[in-house]
Amino acid sequence: MVTEPYRYIDTDTNNELGDFARDVARIRERDVDNFNNLTNTFMRGRKVGKIPTGSSDVATTDRVGDFNYDASYLYICVDSGGSAVWRRATLGSW
Repeated sequence: MVTEPYRYIDTDTNNELGDFARDVARIRERDVDNFNNLTNTFMRGRKVGKIPTGSSDVATTDRVGDFNYDASYLYICVDSGGSAVWRRATLGSW
């Protein structure tokens, strides 16, 4: 059964209209919250100027989500059990 996000309005009752308006405001507030949270949902890092020399080549200025790339790899700084480490993925042609 598909449920509608908005309720049906009984136009004979003023309370129904007020309840409907409150529901719309609540749903809209959730939509705005979800939109504002997009930066936490997707990659939120910044491109940095360094190419790490190894997974533990983490400086105090490196943050989880930072990334860079060269001709062979994409490098990204990730959280590994509470500490930042660099990981890399091989780039290939397609």
